[in-house]
Parts: sequence; C-alpha cells; structure tokens
Amino acid sequence: MKNSKTNMLSIFIIAVLFAFPANLAAGVIVTAKGVSFFEPGRELIAREKAIDEAKRAALEQAIGSAIESSTTVENFVVIKDQILSRTAGYLKNIKVIEEKKTEIGTFEVKIEAEVETSAMIEDLDRFKKVLSWQKNPRISIIIDKNTDNNFMPAAQKSASILADKLKQSGFAVFKYSKEQESQMGLLVSLSLELSSNKSTYQNIDLLVNEISLSANIYRPDDGEILGTSSAVKSMPGENKLKVIDQGATYCIDSIWTDLRSKLIKVWEKELYSERDINMIINKIPSHAKALDILNIFKSDVSGIVDVNLASFKNRSAEYAIKYKGWPEHLLNEMQMTYFKRRHFNPAVEKVEGNKITIKMN
Repeated sequence: MKNSKTNMLSIFIIAVLFAFPANLAAGVIVTAKGVSFFEPGRELIAREKAIDEAKRAALEQAIGSAIESSTTVENFVVIKDQILSRTAGYLKNIKVIEEKKTEIGTFEVKIEAEVETSAMIEDLDRFKKVLSWQKNPRISIIIDKNTDNNFMPAAQKSASILADKLKQSGFAVFKYSKEQESQMGLLVSLSLELSSNKSTYQNIDLLVNEISLSANIYRPDDGEILGTSSAVKSMPGENKLKVIDQGATYCIDSIWTDLRSKLIKVWEKELYSERDINMIINKIPSHAKALDILNIFKSDVSGIVDVNLASFKNRSAEYAIKYKGWPEHLLNEMQMTYFKRRHFNPAVEKVEGNKITIKMN
C-alpha cells in the first residue's frame, strides 16, 4: 500500500506557506515548507526534492503578491510557471531551519530564504511582454518602392487607414525602421497602381480608370511573401489623383477582412515556427567557456530546439541555433535577471534579421 502510494505520488508536494511581509521592496525574508514521499534508503533524494519544493513555495508567495490583479488567469499560470522553474535566480541566503521524517513516509523541510522581489518583478514584466506579443501581432506598414511618386499621397493615406483598422483590431502597429526591422514581426507592403483607357459611348469620350491595390505580408529578415490580399476598382473621371485616392480607399475596405484573417493565421504560424538563428558572442575567455555556454543554451533557454558551436576564434564564438520564436524572444530571455545572475550578462551589440551579436559582460 505504501509503495503504491509512493509510485503515484513520487513528487507530491505539500506547500505550507507561513507569514509573508507585505513590503515588496528590494527583498523579503520568507519561510516555507516542502514535503516529499520517500522509500527506505532514499531519504537523501527525498530531502533534496523537499528543499526544491520549499524553494518553489517561498517564491510562490512573492509571485502571488507581485502579479497585478488585472493579469488574466491564463497569463498568471504561464508566467508563474516560468518564474517557479527558475528559483535560483531569485532566492539567496537559503537556510534549512527544520527537517524531519514522518511516520507516513514523508520527508519535511522548512527553509528560510530571501526573495529578491525587485529582480523577480522585472522578469515578470518581461514575461508579460512576451505574452503580449502572442496576443497582439506586431505589424509595420511600408509602401512598395516601385510606387509612382504621383500616387504616393494616396498610398500613404491608404497606409494610415489600414493602420487605424489594425490598431482597432488589437494589432500592435509600429513605424517602420530599417535598424529595428527584426522587431517588427511582420511587414505589410502596399502596392498601388493605376491604368486608364479611353472609350467612346454614344459619341461621348470616356476615361475609365482601373485602380489596383495589393498588400503583401512578408518576413522582414528574408523577404519571403507569406500571404497577399488585393482588390481592383474601376472608376470614370479625368482627375487621376482624385480617382486613385478614392479607389485606394475603396480597395483598403475591400481587402480588410481577408487581410486581417491572413495576418492572424500567419502570425500564429510564424510566432513559434522553427527558425535558424545565428548568434555571435564576443569576449568569451576560452573554448571551454564557449562549450559551457552551448550547454546553457541546451538546458536552460526555452524555445531552443537544437544548437551547435559553429566556430570559436579570437574569443568569439558563433552558434547555429534552431529556435521556436522571434530573435527578440531569445534575447528577452537571455536578458532576464535569473539568466544574468546564473550564467552571464549579455550586452547586445547588433541585431540584423536572424543574426544576433552580443558580448559577455
């Protein structure tokens, strides 16, 4: 009966939380208990598990007090799990103040520890930022470089109308910048064209204009087109600038539903699609340290599918990384407090598409 219970509840945790100070300034002292079931002769393993769970219990007290009440339940669970999996980054001065075995086959450990709440809250904000990217696609709108200069005012007006529609639908819209292209998420390129033909109807000369507008969705790093929406509007009139202005507005309204749907689908697919990231880390003291960083990537950075050390020369290592997410996701995690304290402090030198260059501080 006891063995059955042990197998079913091998790492069963009872977290008993004690008094927790309300002040969340730089750090607080907390006490917490962890409990683990054990089999005879495996007490040491049970003790370590109990200590680990006591650490999680101590940290969970701080999380519950720090996460804003406006955070959704879904986000709370996701963020809490991320923080709890990294106790070493936020706990220090850990002391075992009580430990014992019980008659029911459990090992209980009570600890006292200091929770560095300022560091934890900083990382909570970073995790929430990542979650906001998931729910709010990041878009930048540009005008196709081949657009006729005479049509540029109409194209820019169309871009403004589209930006308003996107923002009203929950998209995050950014002004395009070549230097920050990798952070844009997806680019939407607008192409506007006009063709005119004269015809005669009952001895009356008519000028018929055909306005066509295309919106291409593509990655900023490699330019691959991931989706497109287009519309055409025919209008009579001699004033071509007025015609193209009205026609472009009509086309934006026509493609909106289809474009929005494609943007959401592409974003969901691209957000966690596997991509190749080339990371260069400078100022690595030795080849052994470069290999150590390789193991850090494999064991302690989420989203990494595979990573290899491509080269090491003159204190510079190049890593070939297969990663599920954007380059900014990877950088965001490496700049979290837990990572910097446990491993090294990365300073970003350059981000060019899927190529990241950092240095060790």
